[in-house]
Amino acid sequence: MQKIDSAEIAAGVKTLIENASTMKQLKGVTNDELEAVYSLAFSYYQTGKYEEAHKLFQFLVLFDHLNAKYWFGLGAVQQALKDFKNAAVSYGYCSFLKLDNPKPQLHAAECFLALGDKRSAASALEALNEYCPKDTDIGREYRAKAAKLREVIGEEAFAELAKADEKVKA
Repeated sequence: MQKIDSAEIAAGVKTLIENASTMKQLKGVTNDELEAVYSLAFSYYQTGKYEEAHKLFQFLVLFDHLNAKYWFGLGAVQQALKDFKNAAVSYGYCSFLKLDNPKPQLHAAECFLALGDKRSAASALEALNEYCPKDTDIGREYRAKAAKLREVIGEEAFAELAKADEKVKA
């Protein structure tokens, strides 16, 4: 096993920051190689091997933190493992990278609800409604799912959120 040199790590981090690159670029890993890992991770996820999938999705987001699909996979595995707090964070990164994709916002709302945080769940659904395309099949599908989840969350959480937004604007 090769010993890790702290100077090498520091130089690598400095390069990443200066060049706004990914670990994938720094280490010369190709998209095809990462997609092969993704295929395996997704296969593990589909067959219920969540721990194995989790390790691979962590690897993927480490090597390409700008790929929304990898963050979504990590969130899905964390949600399946009932690690709702980290799943919500992963879905948040995914959503940040691709705002018009309503899937991570809906699943983040589910995670917040599982944590008993109705206000954050409401916030995730508000983001879905704000950024989700209106005139597409996926938009209609996820807006309908969000409406059902909104009923479960309850209007109190949305009113609380609106009140907090008004304070910020004032």
